[in-house]
Amino acid sequence: MGANKPLWHGVLLVAGGAIGAGMFALPMVSAGAWLLWSSLALLSVWALTYLASSLLAKVNLALVASETSAIDSTSSFDSLVSHTAGKKWAWLNNISIVFIMMILMYAYITAGASIIGYTLQLFAIEFGGQNKSWLSLLFSSFIAFIVWLGTSRVSQVSLVFLIAMTVSFVLAVLGILPAVDSALFNVPDVTLPYIPGVFPVFVTAFACAGLVPTLVRHYPNAQTHVFKSLLGGTLLALVVYLIWLVVTLGSIGREGFVSVIQSGSNIAELVNGLVSVGVNASVQRWLTLFSHFAIMTSFLSVSLGLVHFMQDRLKLDDSKRQKLIAVLFCFVLPTLGSFFFPYGFVTAIGFAGLFVAFSFFILPGLMGLALVRDGLLDNAMALIVISITFGLLILGLKVSSMLGWLPKFGLS
Repeated sequence: MGANKPLWHGVLLVAGGAIGAGMFALPMVSAGAWLLWSSLALLSVWALTYLASSLLAKVNLALVASETSAIDSTSSFDSLVSHTAGKKWAWLNNISIVFIMMILMYAYITAGASIIGYTLQLFAIEFGGQNKSWLSLLFSSFIAFIVWLGTSRVSQVSLVFLIAMTVSFVLAVLGILPAVDSALFNVPDVTLPYIPGVFPVFVTAFACAGLVPTLVRHYPNAQTHVFKSLLGGTLLALVVYLIWLVVTLGSIGREGFVSVIQSGSNIAELVNGLVSVGVNASVQRWLTLFSHFAIMTSFLSVSLGLVHFMQDRLKLDDSKRQKLIAVLFCFVLPTLGSFFFPYGFVTAIGFAGLFVAFSFFILPGLMGLALVRDGLLDNAMALIVISITFGLLILGLKVSSMLGWLPKFGLS
């Protein structure tokens, strides 16, 4: 029974889906706005993300409760969109979801190749220039092989990686804390103009709306657990992100991030920046291990989800041959992108925010409007307006950034 399932299941599901390799992009995109403004922006995005995901949960639960709806507690996100907004919007959403996942896969491949290259350098093995791109191919092939083995294998490996990621993160943060200088938080330079640029990246850090149907399915008889899981999971992610910003910004310093950004804004450059401020070899090892586990955990989760999506859309079964077709379909494009453009980690995370704004903010608002019109949803207009408005804001900010209208710290 859903009521008997503990709340922490849902909280960890949401937090685990959010926390991962993407958090390495947070300090790099926050270097311009710096700690105060970035923390306020992060708080704002957390609150708005929770409200938007709560709106989707209300829509989902209202459809499940409706006697005229074919939706039940096992229905997918695609089914919810199709029922409320129609097939055309469902197709647009499916395309958006695929783009989000492929962009994130590209980001994780580039990040994985970067940190593997950094690790090899510690053993005096150089992989510079074009040779570094081959690490992308090797790393992607390794993850693709695990995904091809099946869901149970991915779950087992992911659990090990998640535990290792948590332990290494705690030990790395404890090791970096002595290097944090509170004086670095007070910068005389201009920071306010850089605030708009952080939002498209920050929204991907809390992109949990896609988990709402999973939570509804997990708690069919305990609806309040759905909302509590969204609140607790995103709040846990927020705390981790704020701690991460404090230790990274407070140890490297704003000027130190200029070299990190100009070196490519990849995970290896961030780790190297932390090493340069004097953390000892033990902390360096924990930090490197954390980056490895975070990337692989995120990569496995996203790629498995995309493979399952493709299997469903292409009507492929779970046989090894047909699953291989789905795996190749999902991995080839992001791997080629990483091979030829190996320094796009932060850019890719920000670009994913463009599609997150549509699928996880604007679309839930449109779905909510449809249910209000049909008399199936009450007291939701405030959430609908907030969700759609914020989604449009993110779209506008990302387009402005792509057109070069927003200042970019460290690149001018």
